[in-house]
Amino acid sequence: MRKVYKNIFGEVISKSKATKLDEYHLYYYESDSDILKEIEFINEESIYNINYFLHEGDNENEVLEYLKEKSDFFDIEKKEIAEGFIITTNKLYSLSVDNLPLISKTVFKTDDPENFICSQVIDNETQEPQLERTVKCWYTLDKNGEKYAAIECSYEEDGTLELAVDKTSDPDNEQNWAHYDYETFHELQEKFPADISYYKTAALLPKEAYQS
Repeated sequence: MRKVYKNIFGEVISKSKATKLDEYHLYYYESDSDILKEIEFINEESIYNINYFLHEGDNENEVLEYLKEKSDFFDIEKKEIAEGFIITTNKLYSLSVDNLPLISKTVFKTDDPENFICSQVIDNETQEPQLERTVKCWYTLDKNGEKYAAIECSYEEDGTLELAVDKTSDPDNEQNWAHYDYETFHELQEKFPADISYYKTAALLPKEAYQS
């Protein structure tokens, strides 16, 4: 494994400089590659958090035991690609509270891996999504050309739309935002040439992801 030390601003620094800081981050890459395996978050020479990135061939149970030896607080992330979408599954462990992780799935478009379009919390026992905890975002550009979450959606327990908040008329002024629900969603759709039907329910992926 190749180790790279970084300060909290993400700047590469030497090991000797890192160990003089109160806080720094230690990145582990596969040898002779840029494949990131692990990030340790270190404060006063103690690891307070770890992000671990699962790759093909990794045994998750072995990774879990390995991480338990190093910290009580860590996150195991697995990334999948599905027809133009990135699905990230995160298992967040806080062993001082519970041995079971908080599991979530987050969806991004492959051409915009920075802005999530769907986030779901997964029930530990059933492995099914808790639909009422789903959040979806639709993005567009503001007057300065910056991308922002122009529509934010929440859902009922059965996965139908509870509330869609449309910020497009005045992104910075909450008082001017418009609100829609499942019954009035068609009024929201009429405002946009793009098909936003994905946001009417809590389904994890848009229908085109299931089409070959």
